[in-house]
Amino acid sequence: MTKYLMALLALVMALPAGAAERLLLGVNTGVPAQDEQRDITDKYKPLADYLAAVLKRPVKLEVSQSLSASERRLKKDAFDVFLGPPQVIAQAMKSANYVPVARYPGKLKAAFVVMESSGIKSLSDARGKRLGLPDKESLAAQLALAKLRFSRMTPESYFSEVFNQRFQDATLNALKIGRVDVAAVTAGFAKQWVQDHPGSRVIEESYEVVHFAFAVREDMDAADSQRIRQALLDAPNTADGRAMLEKMGRKDGFIPAGKDDYAPLIKLFGL
Repeated sequence: MTKYLMALLALVMALPAGAAERLLLGVNTGVPAQDEQRDITDKYKPLADYLAAVLKRPVKLEVSQSLSASERRLKKDAFDVFLGPPQVIAQAMKSANYVPVARYPGKLKAAFVVMESSGIKSLSDARGKRLGLPDKESLAAQLALAKLRFSRMTPESYFSEVFNQRFQDATLNALKIGRVDVAAVTAGFAKQWVQDHPGSRVIEESYEVVHFAFAVREDMDAADSQRIRQALLDAPNTADGRAMLEKMGRKDGFIPAGKDDYAPLIKLFGL
């Protein structure tokens, strides 16, 4: 036996008998933001630490604002656990057999905003106008486009232009300065913006969809999957769990989720 093999064998034998395999937790924030990557990572680090403590195994965190990057990683089964927006969860179910186990309470939708001076009162008044959307992969953009498709309005032909901005505030600023005639963003963001900008109004909203979810690999050990699910659901009941939820801004905790919650989104988003 070579010295190299002997050293390798000694290293393996030195590992604790109960050493647990590391889990990789992927997080996608869903909406591109101008926050520093370090600040975004700090927001979700307590989640990784909480799961590691409950599961008694290392949990590595990987946070991204790029939806396409997260989707590529999911297709390769790179993540053991993934937290992300509903359209990405639905895609992960379809392309890589991930299974939702818990989600944020509540639902999400997009809203179409105009300036009252435009005279546009509904989407039917917006033919030939200019549409502003955030990042084309964002949930707001995907919900807005789904609403248009199901209303038999092909965006490329119905509007004279479809103009994408990376951030939601930039999309609404384009509306304010007259760069676009209609802008679509998430409904909560639209509501606050309209309150802050007299002379603007919401004309229509998209379909509602379930919120962000945690999904696990389909081939994960059933006991591990159940432990992760239960740890998430039990978070409000422990001091560490409550501290984690406060850091994430999710004081209400998480609720159970399953494939049936996200399967309809595959058709809605044309995945």
